[in-house]
Amino acid sequence: MSILTCDNISYAIGVKEILNDVTFAVNQGAKVGVIGVNGAGKTTLFSIIRGALEPTSGAVYLQKDTEMGCLEQINDNKHFEKSIYETALEAFDGLMAMEVQLQNLHDRIEAGDESAIDRFTELNEQYLRAGGNEYRGKTSAILKKFGFAESEFNSPAQYLSGGQKTKLLLARLLLRESDIILLDEPTNHLDIEAIEWLENFVRNSKKTFLIVSHDRFFLDRVTTDTLEIEHGKCRMHSGNYSAFKEKKRQLLEAQLKHYEQQQKEIKRIEAFIENQRRWNREKNIIAAESREKALARMVKIEKPKNAPKSVAFRIASSSSTAEEVLAVRGLSKGYGGVSLFKDLSFELRHGNRLFVVGANGSGKSTLLKILTGRETADSGTFEPGYHQSIGYYDQEQQLLDLDNTVLDEIWGVYADKTMTEVRGMLASFGFYGEDVFKQVSVLSGGERARLSIAKMISCGVSLLILDEPTNHLDIASKETLEEALKNYNGTVLAVSHDRYFIRALATQVLEIDKKGYKEGYTLFNGDYDRFLEKREKAAQEAVAVKQEAAGKLSFEEAKKAKNRRRSAENRFATVEKEIGLLETQIKEKKALQESDEAATDYTLLNKLYEETEALEEKLWALYEEYEQLDEELSC
Repeated sequence: MSILTCDNISYAIGVKEILNDVTFAVNQGAKVGVIGVNGAGKTTLFSIIRGALEPTSGAVYLQKDTEMGCLEQINDNKHFEKSIYETALEAFDGLMAMEVQLQNLHDRIEAGDESAIDRFTELNEQYLRAGGNEYRGKTSAILKKFGFAESEFNSPAQYLSGGQKTKLLLARLLLRESDIILLDEPTNHLDIEAIEWLENFVRNSKKTFLIVSHDRFFLDRVTTDTLEIEHGKCRMHSGNYSAFKEKKRQLLEAQLKHYEQQQKEIKRIEAFIENQRRWNREKNIIAAESREKALARMVKIEKPKNAPKSVAFRIASSSSTAEEVLAVRGLSKGYGGVSLFKDLSFELRHGNRLFVVGANGSGKSTLLKILTGRETADSGTFEPGYHQSIGYYDQEQQLLDLDNTVLDEIWGVYADKTMTEVRGMLASFGFYGEDVFKQVSVLSGGERARLSIAKMISCGVSLLILDEPTNHLDIASKETLEEALKNYNGTVLAVSHDRYFIRALATQVLEIDKKGYKEGYTLFNGDYDRFLEKREKAAQEAVAVKQEAAGKLSFEEAKKAKNRRRSAENRFATVEKEIGLLETQIKEKKALQESDEAATDYTLLNKLYEETEALEEKLWALYEEYEQLDEELSC
């Protein structure tokens, strides 16, 4: 059953058409990946679906009583001025507004204004039906579920990492109990561990999701359908990104084949008509006119459009063929007494493509800054091999002069090239026409990323050091960069959270994880899939060791564990009974609140409300204890 339908949606700004007759339907519970190049209209479509933009024509239809929520991209304009708890509570703005009204009415009644009693009674019933006594406990519970400790609830949300902010906004979104959830680039700012958590959450949710993302691995793991926006049109495909990519290839091949066959037939008919008219006899003219009518009636197949322009470049070959590229010995770094990594050692040899992975804050970007001279290590050494030249790409694009134009930025590096050569190079990175005269300060994140890469890769470096190079790039640009790096004859050292990108390129993986490894890191020689297999095997072996150790508990330890479990089972049964009793008492109190006696006795009604609230606080505490005991007993 369709929960959302877009019917002939069009949107234009002046004469520029962004969306044209976009029509599709989304079934309840589907997970739809929305893809397209930057500027295709994905975010515009989301804005129209959630009512923030009015379409030029067409309409959006939702199933009756459907609630919708949107997780927008986190950027510098998104302010987090409240605490973690207060930010999550924004999901219940309506209930909190009711509380203010109820307090005002209560004050009026206390002051002797009996005319406020009926309104207080009516509003309080609405408040209770909407979950007024439960929403604060529900907020605390879901924040804990999303990994926020109760001790952090009052901390300012502005100091959270990008990944934590994404989790907080997602928690707030779920508290609103939306039926349709729109996610706009949800994996931005998340490390691999957090992305894997989000994947499991989306896959296991019964909600309906529409997801704009350039993360192909994420799309492959969670989506059931793919909506592609191209040239202002859309097409819905069943299956994830990889399935869509293969279907699209087959579809384009079939379309092109049918188009070419029809063009061949049209030329044959036209040649026949021309030949008949050359004879200029009555029967020949009749035959020619008959074929002309048949040609006019023919439904013409449109030639498949080329994909939207994307970047198309190659990485200049390195002049160095030295086997030893970089040696790192015992590097250590920390800040404020907190160690990031310690005694880190590895070697890079010619042709290696080493990817550094790990959680946010583990020191991956700091390592690259040390190796490029932008940070100083606390201890240890590193030494480039003979005759090495290094190109560095910074994910924050701090190596661009914001006052320069795009043209000046490249010309400053390649002063010996002509205007035509520089503009040709910029065109290969997606900068056409007047784009080259834009100031760097007004470029989008994706445009800055492309300009930074253009500066770096065209001068024949032997070692490329890349910090999150695929951030801000659309899928087509990522695939072009992958292909260029595959054909590059130098060495690559990169930090990335893009698992599809890592899988396509890695010949080695360096994972920094102080808790997961005795040395604080591990270096794996092999591709990313084999690395994941090895890590999964190691995790299983660690569990087996723990289980074996648990099996060797002494008699006393086993006895204590058994007693603890028996105690937990007894308490579990007691809590279960207490919950049942409290639920019955609350039900009775609420029934009394609706009685004729309470309706005419404000003092009694107020007392019943206070007693109900106290009982519900106890109930929520028991719910939390019940969940903890249930989790403990399930281990």
